[in-house]
Parts: sequence; structure tokens; C-alpha cells
Amino acid sequence: MTRLSTALAVLFGLAMVVAVSVGGQCINEARWLGAAAAYGVAGVLLAGMIRELGHTVPGDYTDDIDTLAPAKRLGRLRAAREARRVTRDTTCSCPRYWDTIGAEHDDWCPQRFQSVA
Repeated sequence: MTRLSTALAVLFGLAMVVAVSVGGQCINEARWLGAAAAYGVAGVLLAGMIRELGHTVPGDYTDDIDTLAPAKRLGRLRAAREARRVTRDTTCSCPRYWDTIGAEHDDWCPQRFQSVA
């Protein structure tokens, strides 16, 4: 999870607690439409909180680390690191690179003179 996802999940959780509290107060005062609206907002906030808690950082897949042998684990970590390095070195973020299917770079692109095109 990223810091933003964590902050949003905490914010959604606190707002959900407030919405449930307001819904309880509305029930106590027999304002049924207000209670339904407050609990509806709490449901939406719960869905948002669950969505934010489900975010993972790209490349941070740790669900199978405990089941791997130490040698396989180290090999997989090295392969992932090498794949990230190759991806970082070969891709470019300039629009012309993607529009021309990798044939040209923009004038301001730092990879313009490194390209084989």
C-alpha cells in the first residue's frame, strides 16, 4: 500500500464512523430519512475504504514468498530486479515515442540520442 492509499483508508474509516454515529442519532430522534441517508453514506465510505486497502505497490507481490525455497526466492528477486531495470532503461515517456511505435523521440527527450532509430 502506498502512503496515499493508507491516508485515504484512514480518512474513509473516520468518516464512516462519523456517518454511523449520525445515523444512530437520527434513529434516536425518529428521523428515518436522515438515518437512511447517513447509513447509505457509511456504506459508500466502507466500499471506498475496502478499495483503498486492496491496493498494492506495483512489483510488491509477497503472497508466495513463504512457500518458496530460499534459492528460488533469491533467483526470483534477482529476476524481478533485472526486469524492472530493463523496463526502466528501455521505455520512454515522451508522447512521440509511443505515437510512432518507438521509432522517434521528442526533441526534449533525454533518450533521443540514445535511440537506435
